[in-house]
Amino acid sequence: MSHQTPKKTKLYKIKKIIILSVFFCVLYLILLYKVYYLINSPWNALFRIYSLLTGVFLFSRFIISYFYSDKHNHQYSPGLYPKCSFVISCKNEEDSISKTIDTCLTSIYPNELDCIAINDGSTDNTLSQMKESKRKWGSKLRIISFSENRGKREGMSEGVLASKNDIIIFVDSDSFVRPEAVKIIVEHFIEDPQIGAVSGNTRVENDGVNMLTKMQSARYGISYDIFKASESVFGTVTCCPGCFSAYKRKAILKVLRKWRFQTFLGSRSTFGDDRSLTNFVMRTRKVVYCRSAIATTIVPERFKKLFNQQLRWKKSWIREGIANTGSFIWRKNPIASLSFYINLLIPIFGPIIIVKVLLVDFATHGTLPLYYVFGIVAMSLLFGIYYYAIYPNKYWWYVLIFSLLYTFVLIWQMPYALIKLRDTKWGTR
Repeated sequence: MSHQTPKKTKLYKIKKIIILSVFFCVLYLILLYKVYYLINSPWNALFRIYSLLTGVFLFSRFIISYFYSDKHNHQYSPGLYPKCSFVISCKNEEDSISKTIDTCLTSIYPNELDCIAINDGSTDNTLSQMKESKRKWGSKLRIISFSENRGKREGMSEGVLASKNDIIIFVDSDSFVRPEAVKIIVEHFIEDPQIGAVSGNTRVENDGVNMLTKMQSARYGISYDIFKASESVFGTVTCCPGCFSAYKRKAILKVLRKWRFQTFLGSRSTFGDDRSLTNFVMRTRKVVYCRSAIATTIVPERFKKLFNQQLRWKKSWIREGIANTGSFIWRKNPIASLSFYINLLIPIFGPIIIVKVLLVDFATHGTLPLYYVFGIVAMSLLFGIYYYAIYPNKYWWYVLIFSLLYTFVLIWQMPYALIKLRDTKWGTR
């Protein structure tokens, strides 16, 4: 492994100081703006409260995530590392499944690893690719094949039941695990027996394709390194994504039936599988984030696919927030629970605020709400700078574009998601 020269290390420290100085200058300006606006705002009390809660929640992410620590010890005896099984539930991923399996089984790990790949009724050459991988990896790879599509949750469940190992590592069929990531993520279970699940750190594989993937690259970084990091401080990470996450198998088995056959409003829950499983496990155990356990994933390159993905995520977020997480998180930690409930309300009321600002105020006063746009841009810039200080992603500034896209386009999915909660269609296949 190459090491930075003293000169490069010094330049990096100077660069980081400059970045953080800019961050605090922007933070100071935003705080002044917030205070001035709250004092002089013509809005009624409801909108003032919304603005205040939004500001408190977002600023608290910086403060809390500062105390995040990726707690694990790289010097454990090899005998302490438990046996692990990768579980990959897959439908119509002929282009990526072989690479996904290869990156899993070439992991550097001091104990046994195997992989269980579930073909969920694919209609392309996915099963053929799996069989080709089987010839390469032999007994390390097991294949379960469904004759028809049964859904990701069914595939994940069958994979868990087929495994005999202590740790289950879920990986999406278009995600790729770095060689050292498994060892690092498993060390959290050794460090703290109360941990039931660990979210890895997923970055974007195809980040340079177009503006859409660059925006998602920045968004992923902030989502993991700021939002998940702040949740991890309290052991309350609310979603271990399917891209790359690890669970204690016995923690899954304890909730497997409830999770597998979960219903909401009389309909079988067939999306939001990872968020749902995370929350079932979090009821009795800690769930944390591991920044140094890295995988990459392929994100949507076309807006239609991104739009459908975001809609599915919003539906699962609402369902889990109301019916699952919201019913127990108040018992976990007061700060974590307060943050969760505020974050649950902000996007739900967001469209109302947009209507008030863009339509009512414009019709009443005849002026564009540039102050509102300024607030969005300034806050996005703040998150981008903070993220760049943690991890110098060259696409960090695309978070500005994504924030505007979310505010003026994607946020309107929220009321639609509320209406379509009972719709069980996947949306992106």
